[in-house]
Amino acid sequence: MKDVTPRPRLRRSPLIAGVILIGIGAVLLSVNLGYGIPLRALQFYPVVLAVLGLLGIVVPSRHLSRSGGIWLLAAGLYCAVSEFNLFDLGWGSAWPIFIIAYGVEVVFGMRGRECQDRGTHEV
Repeated sequence: MKDVTPRPRLRRSPLIAGVILIGIGAVLLSVNLGYGIPLRALQFYPVVLAVLGLLGIVVPSRHLSRSGGIWLLAAGLYCAVSEFNLFDLGWGSAWPIFIIAYGVEVVFGMRGRECQDRGTHEV
C-alpha cells in the first residue's frame, strides 16, 4: 500500500529572485544615470551556462540532474567557442561538442543511473 501521508512543502529560497531583481534594478538605474547598458558584459553569457552545467554535474538536484548538467555545460561550451571564435570555430562548425556530450552521457550511463536512483525504470 502506498504511503499517502502529505509531505511538507519545501520553501524556496528567495535568494535567486532577489539577486535577479537586484541585477535588473542596477541595470535600469545605470541607464537612468546615463551610463547605458553594459552590452560588452552580455557576451559572457556562455560562462553562466557552463558554470550552471558544472554545478549540475558536481551537485545534482531535483531541478538539475547530472545529465542535464552535461547538456548545459555542452551548450555553454558551444556558445563560448562560437561567441569568442575559439580554435577558429564558429556557430556552424562547433556542433560536434553536442556529440561529445552525448558520448560522455553514454559512457558514464547518466540516464540509467538517475532512473535507478529514483527507483523507476527508463522506458
